[in-house]
Amino acid sequence: MPYVSIDIETTGLDPERSQVIEIGAVIDDGMNHLEECPTFHCYLEQGYVVGEPYAVSMHPTIFRRIATKEEGFTYLPSWQVAGEFQKWLQKHGLNPADEKIVVAGKNYAKFDARHLSKLTKWDEYIQVHHRILDPAPLYWRPEIDGFLLPDTNTCMERAGIAGDVSHTAVEDARMVALLIRRAIAGRRLLKTNLGQVTLQIDGGPNVLDAMAEALGDRLCGVEVQS
Repeated sequence: MPYVSIDIETTGLDPERSQVIEIGAVIDDGMNHLEECPTFHCYLEQGYVVGEPYAVSMHPTIFRRIATKEEGFTYLPSWQVAGEFQKWLQKHGLNPADEKIVVAGKNYAKFDARHLSKLTKWDEYIQVHHRILDPAPLYWRPEIDGFLLPDTNTCMERAGIAGDVSHTAVEDARMVALLIRRAIAGRRLLKTNLGQVTLQIDGGPNVLDAMAEALGDRLCGVEVQS
């Protein structure tokens, strides 16, 4: 069953006092390479900016594009976003008006969902299953993290993914999907007897050591196809 990885960029943490300025989403069916999966992206035209100084300072490129209407991107007024997102989902075989979609996102339930609910008719047009796919618990190591779930950069490190969080909506949504794929691939390596396992994952052999360390399992006879 496909799920939708969603990420947003905002002008602050408080949904009552900040705005959504970018939305990115990826539909992951678990079959195709993530670069080939359908993506949705838009910048939101808010008319004026309300938010927190630190959050606003993180997004000069977004504000420049919105201000100048840089070509090659989609710009939507906030009241139109829910309808366009629904059309995109329907185009790819999902109908969130009639059936709840499965959503993935880092801290989606506590952050993204609360901000998106402020958009006109979002909750009416986009019905979301109450169980959210969040990669953080998949990479949680209580002996190191205690009661705190790891952030995205830590999840990436434990999955053997180089780089840092991009803070651009589509790339961050794609990263969540990749982290979920890596975690699923890691669980498939947990075998009670020795054998040869062939996995189709987005990555190279370097991910195996990271998954073995994260999962606390010894891997034997593993072949990885990237």
